[in-house]
Amino acid sequence: MKIRVEIKYLPNVEDPEALSIKRNLSMLGYSGIDDVKTYKIYEFTTSINEEDSMRQIQDISENILTNPVIQEYKIEKISD
Repeated sequence: MKIRVEIKYLPNVEDPEALSIKRNLSMLGYSGIDDVKTYKIYEFTTSINEEDSMRQIQDISENILTNPVIQEYKIEKISD
């Protein structure tokens, strides 16, 4: 089974990489870019049943991949 985890900053939390990209785009002459957001995507391949896989990936997401004070995550099964 393949499971995707998407991580992004919570609303109203600064995304330093996105701010840097937006600033650099402006300096390079690109106009009309109102906002930039960055996401991290992890793709896991598991060999255990779906329920255990989802539980394990949720635990990994909460305890290893994210900082719950500033980030949120979404888990999605993408194939069997």
